[in-house]
Amino acid sequence: MSAFVRSQAPAAIMFGSRAEDLAMEPLEADAFDHIAARLCGGATLVAYQRVLQGGLLPYGAVRSAAGVECAWRRFQQTARRIGLEVSAREPLTLNDCLAYAGLPVLESEDAALRALAIRSLWRWMDEVG
Repeated sequence: MSAFVRSQAPAAIMFGSRAEDLAMEPLEADAFDHIAARLCGGATLVAYQRVLQGGLLPYGAVRSAAGVECAWRRFQQTARRIGLEVSAREPLTLNDCLAYAGLPVLESEDAALRALAIRSLWRWMDEVG
């Protein structure tokens, strides 16, 4: 899903785009929360970062999800279990983990491609561990 919501913060000042200059109208926060809750209901949400920020997700998504997981933390555990030599102190990027797993690395900052890469890494961890 790709969507954006009208912010309560003065984002136009920070990012330079006014809502009326956008190609499409942003969703209202309550409408987006309802959609996110329906999409995430019963699902396990997975992200890749050192500290998973569930607070950055819509409240409805977190409330209705079965759980929130961090692929970085799981990769650290999987790597230790299967004998990969990775440092627990040095940060690992998503591309680092993909390379360790023998998966294609990302060559784009596209959010949808990033989500698919995280999914591929998660599935790889399911298979090896």
